[in-house]
Amino acid sequence: MASWALGLLLLAFAWNGQEIQAQDCGMAPLNMRVVGGASSSEGSWPWLASLHIGSAGIPRFHTCGGTLLNQQWVLTAAHCIQSMTVGDYTVFLGRQTQQGPNPNEIQRSVRQILIHPSYNVSPLNGSDLALLLLDSAVQYSNYIRPVCLADSASTFNDTFCYLTGWGKQTQNANAVSNVIQRALIPVVSRAQCQRHYPSVNITAAMLCAGEPGKGICQGDSGSPLICQQNSAWIQAGVVSFGDICAKGIPDVYTRVSAHQTWIRDQVAAGGGPAEVSQIGFSTFVSGGGATGSSSSSSSTAGLRHVTLSSLLLMMALLG
Repeated sequence: MASWALGLLLLAFAWNGQEIQAQDCGMAPLNMRVVGGASSSEGSWPWLASLHIGSAGIPRFHTCGGTLLNQQWVLTAAHCIQSMTVGDYTVFLGRQTQQGPNPNEIQRSVRQILIHPSYNVSPLNGSDLALLLLDSAVQYSNYIRPVCLADSASTFNDTFCYLTGWGKQTQNANAVSNVIQRALIPVVSRAQCQRHYPSVNITAAMLCAGEPGKGICQGDSGSPLICQQNSAWIQAGVVSFGDICAKGIPDVYTRVSAHQTWIRDQVAAGGGPAEVSQIGFSTFVSGGGATGSSSSSSSTAGLRHVTLSSLLLMMALLG
């Protein structure tokens, strides 16, 4: 991931293990962002998941990001699911680095994979979403906790949000980033985004964000676009496709708020105790800058338009 502009914030909250409720989603007690850096300190993004893939005889490796919705469900991109064999996937939570010790990390196998049904009709219609049911519930901590999802009433006009993940920092990098990276990027209008993607219909179920030098790269697929509202962090989008890597064209995300009903219904149908199946949805209200108001429940010169198949760009993001 290419990222560089940061702010400074310390969120001082302490929650105890299982006591986190859906309305307490999006809290990051250890989030401290330092101006001028690209890497994130441990625990800054406690909902961030690392999805690894591998089969017999093939070492597992990071392929995509994701977000923890509750104690047993993870949200990612549908195009990250290269196999419907659940045994091919491992989900890591509380992970800071892809190599080296992660003392606050846990890992889970995947019990069930749910692909948004509209994605099978067309992968470029704004339904690039998948839900992963973990094989057992996770214990919350300051390093592992659920994200808030933007609900259907949310708006993101004139908003800056964070892209976070382990994607490559440059297209020519040999591997994904070892440490979680972040980039503060502007959400751009649908009309502006459409001008950069003449061969793709940018639908209302999509969200575009990015600017030159800041955007998605291989390994960022499925990662969240996260917006801060007061003390809570709300997920606006899931990385879908773009003109990699951070070349100046806005990247395209699946708009989470457009799929509130599907996400809620699938998780509820998955069964389990009520405290496990709850998801936190919040209304994000555009307020400019990186922060909106609270409510719960560019020039194209020199840029090449994206006329290649964006489906191929999706696959390229997998690295």
